[in-house]
Amino acid sequence: MGARRVLSVLSMGCGLLVGVALATWVVLWVSLRSSAVRVPELAGMEISKASATLQDMGLVARIQEGVFNPKVGVGRIATQRPGPGIELKRGAAVLLYPSLGKAVQTVGDLVGMPLSLASSELENEGLTAGTLCEVQGEAAGVVVLAHTPAAGAQVAPGSPVALLVNRVPELKHYVMPEFVGTAESDATRVLQALGFQLAAVQRVPYPGAPSGVVLRQSPVAGHPVAQAAVIGLWVSR
Repeated sequence: MGARRVLSVLSMGCGLLVGVALATWVVLWVSLRSSAVRVPELAGMEISKASATLQDMGLVARIQEGVFNPKVGVGRIATQRPGPGIELKRGAAVLLYPSLGKAVQTVGDLVGMPLSLASSELENEGLTAGTLCEVQGEAAGVVVLAHTPAAGAQVAPGSPVALLVNRVPELKHYVMPEFVGTAESDATRVLQALGFQLAAVQRVPYPGAPSGVVLRQSPVAGHPVAQAAVIGLWVSR
């Protein structure tokens, strides 16, 4: 009799544990099911409507970089991650990729072009000049040094292209030649050939020297000078 009682108590205890475990599993399953939602189909929707739809379902919209899709209008949702029908917990994020339309424009190579020509080229390609960044002394003229998107990139019509432009031409540097004792005409010819600017020539008397001979110069010979520097000469009269 005692053994039967023990077995009966054990049987009841096991049944109770099984019942509790089953009830707990059912509660968890119901809880998980009630907190999960199916991702809707958002392709083709406007961004604002797609975002509102997800918000109403307890999900979060994350707008990503646009993608080219000729079948979806510009600004509407081209694709989504995860796709429709996938179950997510409330509060989870859905990635939305808006359409950039059909990629019909290819950015040309503008590097080395004068700014005016580069702007004209962009206009011919159906694009626009975007942000203009300027530097100095990086090239021999006012030319485009780089641009983004780069040459060959496929972009939507009317897209802006940012330009990096050298605004002030690079200056060449020289060592100042020796002109003292040479004829004024020879000195002038060399200075003009090197791109220097000649200041007003100072004519001074110098006994024993023929007229038209360079007596003094500024800067002196051997001094470093930049292209377009102003040079002064003192010439005998």
